[in-house]
Amino acid sequence: MTYGSSSVLKSSFLKICFSISVCILIFFISFLAFLFLNPEDIYGEADKAAYNDEIDIEAESAVILEYDTGNILWGKNYSKSMHPASTTKMMSSIIAIENIDDLDEIVKIPKNASGRNHSIFRFRTGDKISLLDLIKSSLICSHNNATIALAEHVSGSVEDFVKLMNAKAAELNTKNTFFQNTSGLDDESADHKSTALDLAIIAGYCMKNELFREIVSTREDIIIINDKEIGITNTNDLLSFDYIKGIKTGYTTNAGFCIVLYSEKDDLKLITVILNNSSVDERNKDALKIINWAYNNLKYIKVVDSTQKAATAAAVGNTELYLDLYPETDYVELLNVAESKVEIKPNIYSNIDLPVKKEEILGSLNVFLNGQKIKEINMISLESVGDDYIYQELSAEEELKTRLIIISLLVFYFLIILFIIVRNLFIKKIA
Repeated sequence: MTYGSSSVLKSSFLKICFSISVCILIFFISFLAFLFLNPEDIYGEADKAAYNDEIDIEAESAVILEYDTGNILWGKNYSKSMHPASTTKMMSSIIAIENIDDLDEIVKIPKNASGRNHSIFRFRTGDKISLLDLIKSSLICSHNNATIALAEHVSGSVEDFVKLMNAKAAELNTKNTFFQNTSGLDDESADHKSTALDLAIIAGYCMKNELFREIVSTREDIIIINDKEIGITNTNDLLSFDYIKGIKTGYTTNAGFCIVLYSEKDDLKLITVILNNSSVDERNKDALKIINWAYNNLKYIKVVDSTQKAATAAAVGNTELYLDLYPETDYVELLNVAESKVEIKPNIYSNIDLPVKKEEILGSLNVFLNGQKIKEINMISLESVGDDYIYQELSAEEELKTRLIIISLLVFYFLIILFIIVRNLFIKKIA
């Protein structure tokens, strides 16, 4: 082997050695960085929503509420005073249910409740029917005179019964609602008005009653008048969707086509109100549009997990050590997955002294939604720590990281030694 070729070979070998050294160094640094990184949970960008928040509907007024909390999720003119038509029967029926002891009692139709009165079948004075069937007639097939018969049975007169309706509206804090009759007919009741929001609140209250829930979710039923069976069909044809469980439709010339709906899907319960549509088809289309918007965009997300470390705090006693702090409780929030930006900011108390008691509050976790603070949760220590501690016991995760670091160091030094041995052998061979 000539001197020149030996020099070239040495030069090439040194370049290779340098490259290998750089690769080993990069690997080592990257590995350590990975071990020490402790990223928070990151949510990727959500799929594009099926509907934008600017939902285009024809109805003059609408609102959608979360049933469990009453929170307004979306709305259009929902505080505007409107004629409620037969959605009024939600209130007249719940008042009857709450004030009648024996719903199986058979009563006679009074004179004031006789006739058709814009209903699908006629009552005659003296007809015998159970109070329960009167409530079914009111809620399922929207019989106007059924509400009059109920009112006179409960209060003796429609006027006194309407007072109970308005008292209940006031109790529910529906400030923009005033009832003048039991059915919602408004030709002679110009001030008989409510709002989409108020009707949603009333619906939410009514749906807490088990009998009410059962009746408004019934598509077809049988009532008995004078021992004769009569089939009735629900005016709410959206009950054909399995996630829609009620509640009530309505129509007058002044009110237009209206509907109040209760729905359940993916653990999300909604109350939806649509007021003053031009047709049944448009009403149903608008209702489904905003309901589907909600189910496509709104999800329950566990924003704070009490099993996950939220922060680390320094505690001082005879020695200084670091404590892992955890949220005191979980926090689940209904979020618009396409638009909601959640930030979690820990606030650790200053001057934490040892000893520390188990579950002692050592700070707070502030949750911000789109820049606005929505929740504050205490941060606690899961273990008690005495003042005589001179070290902090490693968690399982930290212990694993420590072992991996030691192993990586050993591997690194082994590779270096191996590299030096191979290099020396190679140099001797080419010398």
